[in-house]
Amino acid sequence: MLSEKEFLRRKAKEVLSSLVGVYSPSGREDALIPVMEKISSELNLDLRVTETKSFLLGSDSKFLLASHLDTVPGFLEPKVTEESISGRGAVDAKGPFTAMLLAGWMLNENGCKVTVAGLSDEENLSSGAKELVRQSKRFEHIVIGEPTNAIHVAIEYRGLLRISVKCRGAQEHSSSSSSNVILKYMPKILQVSKLPGSFDEPSVMPTVVRAGEALNVTPRELEAFFDVRFPYGTSGDILISSFREVFSECEVEIRERIEPVRVSPNTQIVRALMRGLLKQGIKPSLVRKGGTSDMNILATITGSIATYGPGDATLEHTDREVVSLDELYISTMTYYNAIGELCLRS
Repeated sequence: MLSEKEFLRRKAKEVLSSLVGVYSPSGREDALIPVMEKISSELNLDLRVTETKSFLLGSDSKFLLASHLDTVPGFLEPKVTEESISGRGAVDAKGPFTAMLLAGWMLNENGCKVTVAGLSDEENLSSGAKELVRQSKRFEHIVIGEPTNAIHVAIEYRGLLRISVKCRGAQEHSSSSSSNVILKYMPKILQVSKLPGSFDEPSVMPTVVRAGEALNVTPRELEAFFDVRFPYGTSGDILISSFREVFSECEVEIRERIEPVRVSPNTQIVRALMRGLLKQGIKPSLVRKGGTSDMNILATITGSIATYGPGDATLEHTDREVVSLDELYISTMTYYNAIGELCLRS
């Protein structure tokens, strides 16, 4: 007879293999419907597919285990070994979702009602998380499934500004032009840009710059897009004002704004997750994450939230996404221990 650990490792391999085998970049999450229907049936978890193509499994509950099923673009052929699974989304975040599914299955079978969410569009505009907020749903405790190496609990994420700048120029023949919008505004792009460094300082990264239509004509317009990440305690308004000041002759548009999030180490779900690791003989630690996640958004509908999951965060969005079965097992048991403890108290 299989031990509980070996059974869960095998089940995790089966579930995650089926998920990474389906290419589901943001906007194409519905490709997962057949797989999710099969998983729902096998794990005896009711399945609901929302308008944003998020997947909600299990019962309506005050406990939410939420990860996301969309990925960045670029399919990676899955590879399954005796000890690991690789493929697009194995780390970010179908691996965490798999562990949440198995924990939710065990909890629901034991009488602790839990909702497990595979949210949509996290890699784009977080439509799935925003949908939950719009529906005025409230949860006593939420765990966000993102890679934290299965031993860390994340209690802080930086905020996000997506800013576009559109500057006008004069279209002239390049051999006799009197001005050039690229030359005029490229120094300003360099002026505001800042590579990621200290967690406690904002990073300002130009991600797309567009200008010009012909090789021998100066551009009539330059458009630049910036990805700005800023820590808790930094004013997004001040950052926006600095952009408007530097690009005073241009059109500055805020395409997206998400506020930073920070929770206390004494938050109930944080402490429960840490005890869930200690119960397995693993010493946990608290971390801050430099990006932005659905935790920033869902923190508005609960007083108890944290992020935890299997996978090495440095492999997110790379061609080397791989997660071990041991990490999946540890994370499954951590979710199970943490929510089970809180369920007994309620």
